[in-house]
Amino acid sequence: MDRICLPQIVQWRIFIFSTILALMGFFCAEQLNADIYQWVDENGVKHFSNAPPANAGNAKIVFDEHQHDGAADENRVKTDQKTIDALIEEIKKKEQQAKAIVEKQKKFMNVKQNQQSLFGSKCFGPSYSIQQGRGVRHGIVPRYLMPGEFDDLLELFESLKGDWYGAAWERTCKDINGEVYQEINNYTIKSEGTIHSRGQFILKSNLYSRESNSTHLEALPLYLDPKKLTTQEGISVSDLELISVSSDHLVYVQKGATLLPGIGDQVALRKDREREFVTTIIKTGINSFSFERLFYTSGKLKTINAWHLENN
Repeated sequence: MDRICLPQIVQWRIFIFSTILALMGFFCAEQLNADIYQWVDENGVKHFSNAPPANAGNAKIVFDEHQHDGAADENRVKTDQKTIDALIEEIKKKEQQAKAIVEKQKKFMNVKQNQQSLFGSKCFGPSYSIQQGRGVRHGIVPRYLMPGEFDDLLELFESLKGDWYGAAWERTCKDINGEVYQEINNYTIKSEGTIHSRGQFILKSNLYSRESNSTHLEALPLYLDPKKLTTQEGISVSDLELISVSSDHLVYVQKGATLLPGIGDQVALRKDREREFVTTIIKTGINSFSFERLFYTSGKLKTINAWHLENN
């Protein structure tokens, strides 16, 4: 509420200030357009007045009367009004920008709340393909980009450019003698998002484990053209199944290959028809985003990677 009311208060203060200036200008103009007399009375006290005393023997004019210039006064008023109008327009613009930021933050929060089901996925839960009624070895169902999705992805990738820092964790599900255990590894992470020619976006990330005092690199390459999104350049049919696309988030499924740590721009792929993963990239704020990857083997959830990164 304070954010919305503040610009209105500022406008009211500007209005009061401009009124005071106008009144000051009026009185100053009246004073400048009259003679000012100075004299000393019988007690030696100095006086100033715009009219001479009855006994004007020692009175003298200290400010000469100036001819009133109506055109100049009118020009000054117009100039002052233009300045005030420009200030008010600037305040209105700032108010609109503030409202847009608030609305975008609300949108981020709604998307984040809708995403909680992914972070709450249970060990050995069914894969996306199983949930869709397909077989474990059934391939993905790629599709072309729908109207507006190309621009949405461009906007999303643009917002992910630059350096990012944060925390990450990996949860691995294990079945030991019929009992389900979770092994959790924590990392600090530094990522860099870049957009190259030919529509390539790549997110390179260095993950450091304090427990093992080790670092490993992960690279996420994506190629975008007006028709499709892929992880490989130049293929005619997308190797991704898009679940959800907007300027704030991207969710897709890949099957038959698993990204492995690479060196530089080189990314290794391990082909395995029974391996499937769901990747989610979501903007959680103006200067933050989260990344999640769910790994499935033989139709069951085995590993969850989750990152939260900020750039300020």
